[in-house]
Amino acid sequence: MISIKKVCLLLLSLIFLSTNSFAEIKLSNPLAKDIGKAYGYFIGQDYSLTEISKKYPHLSREVFLAKKEFISSFKPSIDGMDSLMSKYSKTEWNKIKNQLETTIYKSINIDQLTESQAVQFIAIVRQRAKGNIESPIIETLLLFKNNYQEQPEREFIDGYKYKYITNGLGKAKNVPFSIEVPKTWAAEEASRPNIVQKFVSENGRGLEIILVLIKEIPIGINERITEQDVAEFLNPDDIKDFLPKKASYLSSGELTLENLPGFWVTFKVDMSRARNQIEMETIMYVVYYKNKMIQIQGQVMTSFNGEKAENKGLKKYEKLFDLVANSFVIPELYK
Repeated sequence: MISIKKVCLLLLSLIFLSTNSFAEIKLSNPLAKDIGKAYGYFIGQDYSLTEISKKYPHLSREVFLAKKEFISSFKPSIDGMDSLMSKYSKTEWNKIKNQLETTIYKSINIDQLTESQAVQFIAIVRQRAKGNIESPIIETLLLFKNNYQEQPEREFIDGYKYKYITNGLGKAKNVPFSIEVPKTWAAEEASRPNIVQKFVSENGRGLEIILVLIKEIPIGINERITEQDVAEFLNPDDIKDFLPKKASYLSSGELTLENLPGFWVTFKVDMSRARNQIEMETIMYVVYYKNKMIQIQGQVMTSFNGEKAENKGLKKYEKLFDLVANSFVIPELYK
């Protein structure tokens, strides 16, 4: 019922560049366009429900419930988008909102909507209130949920997640597996040879990354790394061999994942790339499967060229990283 193309056209002339690249959610032109789509989606939906109530008064109660349920779920997201856009240019954003309303109102013709279609639309909105919303609208709405910003694990716990599955080909080195990640963490290909998949926060524009790596280890085909082996090298001196150069060890411990022996370790690292200096905090989960070492890494960038991030570092994301790591499944172990 809403022309996304028209919404996009309204936003083409709006170029926002963040003056603080480490704000909690940084505003860029792609994000501004996503916000325009999601905001227009909400305006069109709300207007359609209002017009349905006028045309079919006996459906007013159902309209009221649909509006209330959606507002209960996503009004904080709408307010969050409005606040962020207003922060950078309130005057321009108000103009955009007025243009969105004018365009959307003209594009929606409730007169042609039958009662059965109206009832169906109300039912769709009530499903949307439960999170059944198409991409990329749902990801944008979730991005601005207040409690998700402060507690990123809530997105995963509330069921807003998707499953990445590989059949074991290519970089997976004959290890078929699945892993679940939050909806707002975009899956991207990685250029390095041992990284099977990476996932980036804020729909691919954030400072936090989850990596899945698989490496072959030089042991015989019938040999296995055992829990005793892990315990023997699980001390600050030996475990540093697993860390990158210039990394500072923080903590570590044993873990069992998929009944496979392994360990976890947290560390900080300073690295240079081209002319940039980056500081990161990482938690690494390591398990051993046959002659493979499987790593799941959760990385949080804490500084870029001396400018500190406002993401509170690894501590804020550690619960989420634990949940993601715990979702890792190797199906053939259950055959």
